[in-house]
Amino acid sequence: MSNQGSDPLGRALARLNHAATDKTHITLGEMLAAVDVEGPAIAAALLVLPFLQPIPLMGLSAPVGLTIALCGLGMFFGKPVKLPNRLAVVKLTTPTIVKMSEFLISFEKKLKPYIKNDSSFESVFVRKFLGVCIAIHAVLLALPLPIPFTNAMPAWMCFLAALTVLFSSRRVFWLAATMILLNIAFWTSLVLAAVWGLPSLVEWTSNSAG
Repeated sequence: MSNQGSDPLGRALARLNHAATDKTHITLGEMLAAVDVEGPAIAAALLVLPFLQPIPLMGLSAPVGLTIALCGLGMFFGKPVKLPNRLAVVKLTTPTIVKMSEFLISFEKKLKPYIKNDSSFESVFVRKFLGVCIAIHAVLLALPLPIPFTNAMPAWMCFLAALTVLFSSRRVFWLAATMILLNIAFWTSLVLAAVWGLPSLVEWTSNSAG
């Protein structure tokens, strides 16, 4: 992975690449130390990438989800992210970090022709709003649920919200807003299914046993 230009994302990922040189693993703490100079939005966009597919990664979702939630709070308060020791020492393999970084750079190159920067989306209010949204959805991402899309739905919202901050894009903001609505519908459906379905399952099990 090489430095892809002088933009903040390229510089941050180049520093991350340097931090991972000659290592088999890199911790979440080392990763944030490499990219956090440019802001927690980059860390959130990078960390969420493995969860954009439908299969839950339960062993990884809790520590990474909580780290992303702290990135969201860092965006809200405008402060660097400080991880608790238990999260800071969680390790990711260097090849995984490299692939994630290369994907994000490639995605940025493909997306940029369709993005129009909007100075109004550089406002503190927008950053705070998206920071809260990332924090809430990252907590949902962290839930250890073996149900398809329980990682992917909040992950896509976090990803799009982070890109909105990175690129100051109105178009990406509305995609993020759409994902918020889809997440509300998705998680409401899961809760209703649990509330209504569990008693029926218990009743069916009791009748079967009888």
